[in-house]
Amino acid sequence: MKIVILGTGKTGTTVMVHKVSGGLSNCSSFSGGRPGKHIGEYENAVYKHTYDERKGKNFEVFREHFSKEHYDRKIWMSRDPRDAAVSRMLYRWHGGYGGRKQQFKNHLELVLKKEKDPLSIPFSEICRYTGFDDSPRTVAEVIDEEKHRYHEMSGFVKGLGSDWILFTFEDMVAQKFDVLNEYLGFEVRAEANVPSASGTAKVIRKKDTGDWRHWFTEEDMDLFKPAFLPYMELIGYDCNDWEPEPNPVIEPEFSSIYMQRLPSMVGKNKVLRYFDSVFQKLKK
Repeated sequence: MKIVILGTGKTGTTVMVHKVSGGLSNCSSFSGGRPGKHIGEYENAVYKHTYDERKGKNFEVFREHFSKEHYDRKIWMSRDPRDAAVSRMLYRWHGGYGGRKQQFKNHLELVLKKEKDPLSIPFSEICRYTGFDDSPRTVAEVIDEEKHRYHEMSGFVKGLGSDWILFTFEDMVAQKFDVLNEYLGFEVRAEANVPSASGTAKVIRKKDTGDWRHWFTEEDMDLFKPAFLPYMELIGYDCNDWEPEPNPVIEPEFSSIYMQRLPSMVGKNKVLRYFDSVFQKLKK
């Protein structure tokens, strides 16, 4: 059986690879690369991809790939856009500083301020420091990027055929796999997670939902609603639930400490990914 898992970054695609592949015998799993890069003759295989226009993996690339390559099962992973935004913000420096260490320091300073007093600074202001330009973006540019991302995602998801299943990060966390198991024709390994020895283990932050309630201020609600609501409605999220946490708490372990740890792991994770790729080639 050949299975593909597709989503955007920080939607649980990496964890799902291990849960799905864990339910099949003699199963190989692959993560990332251009669509089709790891296709081979395997008894069972699970392929995970993420939409990332910056890396040239836009939805047109995936549409073309799926028109040519057959998969027995296809999974679109979704996550509440508000939680995804928080997770993506903290994950920004996973690849290192890239010559922008001062920008990282400025970003970290705002996160530390937010930890001490969650209502002291809007989430959107912190996002200004997550771009890839040499200077911080404007808040308007942050929102425009989100609008574009979710406009593209909505268009893609609307075009998916009946051979796809939409599965959410929230159902994964709650271990609600019955519908997915029925679609796949076997039971996923619900307890499976990313192996600690894997170079992708660094992606795990907080296995929880609703974290955005601690990060978003009233100002953020007004800014992000136009960008997120159409996609939320399409997937089936509660579009009326924008209730913030009345007494927000942002835990350093899952924010500033996590954020500072990622750049220090770049070298180690490159080595781990290299050996993982070698191992997969030897299995062919």
